[in-house]
Formats: sequence, structure tokens, C-alpha cells
Amino acid sequence: MNNIEFVSMIPGLEDIEECRPKPAKHFIPQWFSEINKSNTSTVKNCPSFPDYFSLGYILPMWCDSKLIYNSETKAWNWETASDNFKWDIHQPNQFTEWVTPNLHGSDAKFVFKADCPWRIITPKGWSVLQLPLYYHFNQKWSILPGVIDTDIYNEINQQVLYHGDGQGIQIDRGDPFVLYIPYKRNSKIGLKIRSKNKNDDKIFKKKDIDVSSKFRPNGLYRKWQRERDKSL
Repeated sequence: MNNIEFVSMIPGLEDIEECRPKPAKHFIPQWFSEINKSNTSTVKNCPSFPDYFSLGYILPMWCDSKLIYNSETKAWNWETASDNFKWDIHQPNQFTEWVTPNLHGSDAKFVFKADCPWRIITPKGWSVLQLPLYYHFNQKWSILPGVIDTDIYNEINQQVLYHGDGQGIQIDRGDPFVLYIPYKRNSKIGLKIRSKNKNDDKIFKKKDIDVSSKFRPNGLYRKWQRERDKSL
């Protein structure tokens, strides 16, 4: 079996439960967990959401950290709970001088860089996709997405967009921080664009009838997934 390995550069950090990377399903947003599943009109009954929340691995924040930036004075600073943990920055001419990044309606004008105490190792041919935690709707900070070929390079110093107000923002130890999705690079798929044909019409019509004849059609999606997986 292929494994993704999270390697702690600070001995003992891997033994602290709330600091350990975990499958993303362990960090499902509270708002989603509180939705009443019996109400068929909510997103909780859409299979795409739980499938998304179970994809990849989330690295929690490894120490209490405070990030401070004042957009008027351009002054910045950071604090951590221990000298073992540090932060750095990306100068404006590296990114924010060229764009004003925005997430969930909140602008960011500065980029901090985490001196991450973790490394990622993946098997040959595998990389990781680094993503922000979109559905946590955090308006104080967010992670810049990117790709790292972790079969040849293992540092993961995350770029953190600062959405703060000059008073400082705090990221607590154990807070869900960043999502990593491993993928195999040589698994390529081409692009084809065409009009529908008779076979498409037959398949789509059968699916439409299948869905429209059930009170809870979302269950069919899982059925189709199981049938597909058996055939692989």
C-alpha cells in the first residue's frame, strides 16, 4: 500500500494528539455536523459534500500563534507559545503587490509564511495538492493553494493570507489549518469536447428516470459508486 508520511522535525510533537495530522473526515465543520439529515432539502443529503470532507488529510496548527499586521503602518509581527516555533513573511513584491487576494469576501493584504515543523513524504510519482479549508469559512486567515512534489521535496512551509484588522489574529494549537490531497502525477486524462449522441441520450434518460422515481434519490449515487467500485 502507498502511504503519505507526515514526519515531525520536533521529536514528541507527533505524540500530541491534537497536533497529529488526520484524515480530513475528522475535521468536518461544525455547521455541517449540526444539519438535520432528515431534511432532504439540505446540502447534507448531497453526496458531494461528505465525499469532499473525507478527501485528503488535514494538518492542524502545531502551536498557539498570533499574527499581526497593520496595513497603514506596514508593521508586522508574530508571537508563538514557544521558541521552538517560528514564522516568516512573504514581502509584498512577491505576491500582494500584484493582487489583492480575497476569500469569502474578506481581502488580504499581507502574507505570513509558516516555518512548519512537519515534512511530507510520498511514494515516487506522487505529489500533494495544498488547499485552504474552504468550508470552514474562516475570514481571519487562509492558506494559499499550491502543488508540492513531495516525492523529491518535503518541506511544506504554508503561505498564510492575513485577513486581520491590524489587531492581530490567533491560530490555536489543534485548529484545522491546511488540507493536503495526495495524487499520482502520471495519471493523466485528456480533454474531449463533443455534442451528445444517441448512446448519451439513452444513458442520461435512464439516470433521470432512476432518480425521479425515488423519494430519496441521493441514495442511488452511493449505489452507483458501489457498483462502479466492484467493477474496478
